[in-house]
Amino acid sequence: MTATENTIAQLKNGDYRTYEAVFKSWYAPLCAYACSLLRCMDEAEDSVQKIFCTLWDKRAEIEVQTSLKSYLYRAVHNHCINSLKHEKVKVTYKSDFLHTSEEAYDSTNSHIAQGELAAALARAVEQLPEQCRNVFELSRVECLTYPEIAERLKISRNTVENHMCKALRLLREKLKEFVER
Repeated sequence: MTATENTIAQLKNGDYRTYEAVFKSWYAPLCAYACSLLRCMDEAEDSVQKIFCTLWDKRAEIEVQTSLKSYLYRAVHNHCINSLKHEKVKVTYKSDFLHTSEEAYDSTNSHIAQGELAAALARAVEQLPEQCRNVFELSRVECLTYPEIAERLKISRNTVENHMCKALRLLREKLKEFVER
């Protein structure tokens, strides 16, 4: 059994130490690669974190045909390309929306919708587990980096990333009705 096959087998069996070792080995190089594609370190870190969250969440289904390194780089590459495409669609949609709806724009409805979203977001954040909420608020409200959050809360950066991943997943679930509008 090759080293990659052994590592994949351990991951599939839920060996968190193996996952942590893979994370520590590949996080920084993958972030650098993602940043070269996205041109933004925060987005790059978010992309790589999502890849590692998915790797852990779907560890039983993972199929690596070549090396783990190739698998991780391909996953990051695909995620970054999809993010760039999604951003382009959002920009195009926003531009089209602004051009076609300027006359019909109703600021009252917009303010109501924004108020509903803000209230729903506040409720959803309050419902997060305490540590997830703390990490989320430090990251998104106080704009601290993950290392700064880890230092302030006296926890590891990996724990910060796991809390953010969990918080974002829970918030997406709670706010999906606003995303689907």
